[in-house]
Amino acid sequence: MKKFWKKMLILIVAVVLTWGPVPAPRVYAAGVPTGDDAVEIVMPDGTVFDPVYYAQWNPDVAATMGTSRFQLYKHYIEYGRAEGRAYHEQTINQYVGEDGFLYRDDIQPNGVTIRTIMDPATGATVQDTINPPALTFLSAVSTHDNTRIGRAKNVQLASSRIHNTIIMPGHEFSYSKTILPRTQANGYVMATVYVNHQHAQGIGGGICQVSSTTYAALLDAGIPVTERHAHSLPVSYIAPGRDATIASPNLDLRFRNVYDYPLCIQSFYANGDITVMMIAMK
Repeated sequence: MKKFWKKMLILIVAVVLTWGPVPAPRVYAAGVPTGDDAVEIVMPDGTVFDPVYYAQWNPDVAATMGTSRFQLYKHYIEYGRAEGRAYHEQTINQYVGEDGFLYRDDIQPNGVTIRTIMDPATGATVQDTINPPALTFLSAVSTHDNTRIGRAKNVQLASSRIHNTIIMPGHEFSYSKTILPRTQANGYVMATVYVNHQHAQGIGGGICQVSSTTYAALLDAGIPVTERHAHSLPVSYIAPGRDATIASPNLDLRFRNVYDYPLCIQSFYANGDITVMMIAMK
């Protein structure tokens, strides 16, 4: 075991000596975007969208879209990705692969990766260009409600659990299963719920704002649902006919991916605002 780690250390040192240290992140001026700036936006391919960088390097976009992270991200998915616009600062990852070769991934601001692979035994290198996976914007819906502590925690938790869910062709998405049973063990707390056409207190109150926003995004994307139920009382955060109530085990929001490409649900929560986006991975 000691010999293994010694070999790994030698290889890592070889990476640094060969290509140099990974450069430190650039520090750039703050100030944009604002409002929802506490939310990190992780894209379906796992990379992080940097709205500050996007706004500063694409001033024409910032001038028309404003300073909202989600509006900037929506523009990037809808237009900027296909246009090859820069969305994050250049990063370099250096590592030793399972094959023992030395890897250097130079990730360009537009998401294109220049990968260099070195055979440490011979010093021979090969280089490859890896384009980011295609993404197509389908829809985005935002709703707002008050930020009462209990309710807000449930909304944020449910939102985080459906975020970046990828539904492969032929597979079905169940909202109720994805957000896990509404129990204290799963992080949910007491908040207002609807029971028999009346307001009451129950574990997980607020999760229906996320399911309703998701249902509205599905409607706007033209994606057919296999199960949806309306609330027994009107809700304040979305128009009638666009809500979707959840009550385990009988009431759920479900849809099947009938397309020949994966679908991705993205969900972001900040300060009472929930935004759900539907993205086609094609």
